[in-house]
Amino acid sequence: MRDIQDIPQPAFDSELNTVIVELEKLREKRLSGTVPPYVFFQLKEIFQTLESIGSNRIEGNRTTVTEYAEKVITGVSPDTDESMREIVNLDNAIDFLEKKIEPGKAITRSLLSEAHKLIVKDLSLPPDGEGSKNPGAYRQEPVCITGSDVETSQYGLVPAHCDELFDFINAEYATQYHLLVIALAHHRMTVIHPFDNGNGRLVRLLTYAQLLQQGFSVKSGRILNPTAIFCDNRDIYYEKLSEADAWTNTGLLNWCLYVLKGLAREIEKIDNLLDRGYLCTQILVPMLDRSKKNKYITEEEYQILRFITNQSKDMTLRAGDLEQILGVTQSVPRSRIINRALEKKLIQPIEENGRIYTLSFFGNYMFRELTQLLVEKGFVPKSLNAKSD
Repeated sequence: MRDIQDIPQPAFDSELNTVIVELEKLREKRLSGTVPPYVFFQLKEIFQTLESIGSNRIEGNRTTVTEYAEKVITGVSPDTDESMREIVNLDNAIDFLEKKIEPGKAITRSLLSEAHKLIVKDLSLPPDGEGSKNPGAYRQEPVCITGSDVETSQYGLVPAHCDELFDFINAEYATQYHLLVIALAHHRMTVIHPFDNGNGRLVRLLTYAQLLQQGFSVKSGRILNPTAIFCDNRDIYYEKLSEADAWTNTGLLNWCLYVLKGLAREIEKIDNLLDRGYLCTQILVPMLDRSKKNKYITEEEYQILRFITNQSKDMTLRAGDLEQILGVTQSVPRSRIINRALEKKLIQPIEENGRIYTLSFFGNYMFRELTQLLVEKGFVPKSLNAKSD
């Protein structure tokens, strides 16, 4: 087991130690709730993407949640919109890590290099874009961190410093140090700044990779977003990093507390999305009410979607349910109603070629209301709807 002398020790009665204990309990708690997975995972995908917007905004992307929603609704392609490409790239990198990392699996240079390639794929080079001259390759030039006085690693030392970082990440530690290592590794990689561009986005993905490594993952039941911890307030993020840059125990422990409290908040958000009572009353019913008021959906569509949300036991719709909802008894009119809802992307089949349907949140104007409600209810920061200076 690795010597822990390079890990600052939180006091037994400190707030940080309390947070660590609580998070360790949550690591063992498995994904469960009253929201069916075919509804929850749609929301998780949206939630994840909105917070990917936050990670990109830290780096200067100006896209707001409202603007993103409009682009999704109107079918703007990432192939023609670089700000959308940045968001899609980050989502693709998250998907890559979720597929590649198992609990206990080592995080390697090749893994991070592949993630870096995904982050910067098809992006213009600075100063106009957020691409990289050498995707996946360590930098061969000095770089600085905007707004920080920290001296990054000399480029000739980057490979050695990264090797030390991977050793630090992958060493065997007592359980009480796992979360501290995750927070400290984020800071250390920020100082190394191993690539010519994209380091901020990548280091936040490193944090996610470590969470997957430690069992806070999709496959073991927990679903966390790597950027949520940091995108709430960019100024505080940089402030806490600066405290850690002093390399004092106090500064490093304050940084760890900031990271781990953010992680705890993220888990609480996910638990709320898994509670059908909360989800329906706070998110879905208001989304439907606003959508009807703004004439995005008809009264008939509203009644169908309210049935799925509130009355259906498993949040599904079958053609036969239209008799109860609308008084439609004949099969042909039922099929027409179902097909119209499918064409407008208000519902989607649970299984391919299936005849059981659930709510659909992508590709329709309800998406606008849904994203706004996620902001209003604190699932993503309100700052993500403010234009950057």
